Formats: sequence, C-alpha cells, structure tokens
Amino acid sequence: MNKDGLAQAQERLAKLRFTAAIVTSDATTGERESAWLDFIQYHGTIYSKLQQASKADPKSKLWFEGKQAERKSDELLRYLHHARNAAEHTIIRSSSQADFSISGYVGAGIDSNVSLGIGYDHLGRPYGITQGLGNIQVHQHEVMLNAARDRGVDYRPPSEHLGKHLAEQTAGAVVPLALAYVETMLSEAEAM
Repeated sequence: MNKDGLAQAQERLAKLRFTAAIVTSDATTGERESAWLDFIQYHGTIYSKLQQASKADPKSKLWFEGKQAERKSDELLRYLHHARNAAEHTIIRSSSQADFSISGYVGAGIDSNVSLGIGYDHLGRPYGITQGLGNIQVHQHEVMLNAARDRGVDYRPPSEHLGKHLAEQTAGAVVPLALAYVETMLSEAEAM
C-alpha cells in the first residue's frame, strides 16, 4: 500500500468525520444537507485514494478489489457511490430537507384498501396511522434520502447494510454506519 496515498485517504477521513458530526447534529436541515453532500464526496474520494494507493502492490490491489466488490453488492455502499455521482454529474437531488415527512412501504399482495393518516399523541407529537402499509415513520426536520439517478438508473435509498436491515433511510441514520465502515476499511489498509 502506497503510504502517501494512504495518508491522503486518512486526511479525507478527518473531513468525513467532521461532516458526519454535522449531519448527525441538531444543526438546521440546510446545514445538515450541505454536510451530507460533502460526506458523500469525501466518502467517494477515500475510495479513489485507496484505489490509487493499492495499485502497485499485488496484495493491496487484491484487498481493494474485494472492497470494490463489496461496494457493488452492499446496498448502503452502492447508494453512497451513486449518490455521489448524481451530486457531481446531475442536477437531480438525492436528498431533500423535510420539515415534515412520512415514509413507509407497501408490501406485496396489498389490496386497494391502503390508508395513511396522522395522529398526535398527548404531547402533540405526530405518529402514523396506517392500514396496508408497513414500517411507517414520521420525520420532522430531517434530511431524507431520495433515489439517486446515475447514468439513467435510479438507486433507491438503502434498506440494508452488511446484511442488517436499516430502520430509516435518512442521512442521519446512514452516516454513522458508513463512517464506521470507512474507519474499519482504513484500519485494514494501514495494517497492510
């Protein structure tokens, strides 16, 4: 592993951590969405730096090829890659600021009697009331993930990462998982 390339990837990791802290903070949704866009850029740059750093050493190259394969097969890592490309090369937003949003899934075999409503608890907090919809979540002041369009293909927000179900498709929910993955990846690279 080329040490200079690895050092450049570690520099981007510091920036990734900084943007992750903003995305998961109580900053405004505008500030968190801007940090999200920076996060996906730095995430992609770390892969590019590691790819270049691993080229000269056969063991490192083989290791990185495994990481590339994992990025293609893992929903979260694949989404981050295509969201970064969409942010860089298109004008279609892969995230949005939601003052109030409801998300959920329509399952297979659902009949036409699907309904969605909003109720409020005794503290005035909204909750979803549904029939025929699953995993209903109410979001307030959140950065929501939208489908990322890359080269004419839409990549839906991830529902899994490393074989585990993701409860939410928000920037604040996926950033800690992506950051932990990259930290582990760089630790592995350092050990080579």
